[in-house]
Amino acid sequence: MKYRKLFAFLATIVCFIAINTNAKADSLNDVNKNVAKIANEQNFHSLAQDKLKNENVKKDVPILKNGTVKIHNNFNATSSHYSAYTFLAEIPDTVVKFHTSQEYVDGQFKINFYIDSITGPAPAAISVQLQFYSEPSLSGPITTNTASPIVKEGNITTGLLGSAVFPAATTFFAVGGAWGMVGYNGNSATYPISLSSIYLQNKIGQNFPEYVDPVSKKDAETPINTTWSRLPSSPVWTTMDRYYYIKEFSERYGNQSKEYWAENQVHHIRPRIYGGNNDFDNLMPVPIEAHKLITKWFINY
Repeated sequence: MKYRKLFAFLATIVCFIAINTNAKADSLNDVNKNVAKIANEQNFHSLAQDKLKNENVKKDVPILKNGTVKIHNNFNATSSHYSAYTFLAEIPDTVVKFHTSQEYVDGQFKINFYIDSITGPAPAAISVQLQFYSEPSLSGPITTNTASPIVKEGNITTGLLGSAVFPAATTFFAVGGAWGMVGYNGNSATYPISLSSIYLQNKIGQNFPEYVDPVSKKDAETPINTTWSRLPSSPVWTTMDRYYYIKEFSERYGNQSKEYWAENQVHHIRPRIYGGNNDFDNLMPVPIEAHKLITKWFINY
């Protein structure tokens, strides 16, 4: 009698494991399909018009997006995988915190998906679909590049889950997509990865050193177009050109102190070597150190 009860218990456990294994396999297939569907439904005509924040970021490896998601590990009576055996134990919810980041490695933009923390049982599987949106200017048009799915089953831990790589080029870009996970007991859920901020990087992955003049409110980054062609030589810029610019600037925005003009250089928003002229609308004051950073950025434009 004792052994008969033991065999019955073992049979229950085997049945429970088999049900969970099938549930997880089916759920992962569903997750992969839903992740791809959600990612592909993120269509945009202009990153700027879709009200993404335009901001400068850290010089190291910027966080593009982060978030927290939860999955319930306990079956309910309406689950397609429900069984009388699944109520053997109440399983805590799984809460996962994640972030995406971007870096330049060997001629490629590398988008990383990190798991920052896991509370509760680790997921049985995770699927991630990253989308890289690029455009030559803030008025579009947008090109969508879809990475191969990042899928991991078992041994889900904190740290780098996987990466997607895209050819490096001077471009405005943002990153979005979708991801999903299968819980401890086979429950699944999918979530969109909302779009990141807009970034402007050159061909070696340097972020544009954004600057806005506090007097004229002119922005050094927004008017940039990444399709400008390099000229054989730059048009001339003389001290008289600077004099006439400061004169018109003072007429439009009021006289500035001698210290202001000693600390600021006149920046060509579209550089002369890339077809920019000396017209007032193409010029703005930029502090000397900030101007050096912008000039350095354009070396690898």
